[in-house]
Amino acid sequence: MLIRDLRALGERTAAELKERWRALRHITLSPSRIGEIARAALVLNVHSK
Repeated sequence: MLIRDLRALGERTAAELKERWRALRHITLSPSRIGEIARAALVLNVHSK
């Protein structure tokens, strides 16, 4: 898999999370904290499908 493919996958995932979890649109936390929140939202997103 090429780097551009991985980047596109990451961007699609981020867009889906931002659309589904509106609170993620306005977060202004440090990168380490946003990573934890994004991981939690991703887990919830997967389990709710």
